[in-house]
Amino acid sequence: MIILITIGIFTFIGCATFWVLNVFFREKIEIQQRIKKFVVSSDKESDLIEGTLYERIFEPMLGGFSGFIGRVTPKHYVKQLDKALREAGSPMKFNANSCITLQIGAIIIEIIAVISIWIAFEVPVSRVMMMLAALIGITYIFPGLYLKHLIQERQHEIEKSLPDVIDMLTVSIEAGLGFDGAMAKLTEKMSGVLVSEFAITLKEMKMGISKRDALKSMVIRVPVADLMTFVGAIIQADQLGVSIGNVLRIQSNLMRQKRRQRASELAMKAPIKMLFPMVFFILPTIFIVLLGPVVIKIMETFSN
Repeated sequence: MIILITIGIFTFIGCATFWVLNVFFREKIEIQQRIKKFVVSSDKESDLIEGTLYERIFEPMLGGFSGFIGRVTPKHYVKQLDKALREAGSPMKFNANSCITLQIGAIIIEIIAVISIWIAFEVPVSRVMMMLAALIGITYIFPGLYLKHLIQERQHEIEKSLPDVIDMLTVSIEAGLGFDGAMAKLTEKMSGVLVSEFAITLKEMKMGISKRDALKSMVIRVPVADLMTFVGAIIQADQLGVSIGNVLRIQSNLMRQKRRQRASELAMKAPIKMLFPMVFFILPTIFIVLLGPVVIKIMETFSN
């Protein structure tokens, strides 16, 4: 009986959500469908005949639902999420529409699970609402926090590896290679987040995009201050006809100096950060170990 009730509730929630969204965005959906008839080629329909069951049935359904979610979601939120995913390195090849779809699916599953617990165990309504609010809050907040963590780790790794990458480019250029050849040698000999970004930039340049636009595109994907400075110096040297080898050597020394300054700054902050754990955790423990026996002896003396 509980299973049937759960299935009924899930079906009702899904149908009601689809109906409400369809009513409010009917005109926009009709316009998108009319445009799709003229834009989408017939090759895609022939490709759907081949492939696995997931590729032929479930993937188009999920793709259609994800596209529908993307159309009804505010554009500024989609752009902001796309920017965060791009800066995080596109984890698991997700885009904004797929992330929003997963969030909505997780919220629906949470609602069904909470309602099932409420029916099966007769939990008070107040606890059910608190549980549901907590789960929905975690589902909404956790992806953003995780993306910020990925972005910070990625930017830190890029800042750490940038001087070594510039050194590799400098050695390759001084050996007689051009900037394109130096980038190809870099992607061949080294690995890492920054090297993969240079590999993407090199592919874009091979496709016909100018060096300036390809480097600016890399800065958009990775908005790190040191990398922006480096790319700006390379673009300016290319425009003015300055030797790129000298510019790279200067940039390498500058990046290493900045890295030393950041390390010195962190070292100077360490005593202040260690002060609070020492005052609240370490010193009380030392006082207990040292003064505890004395206090016990005094209490025994006065009690006698």
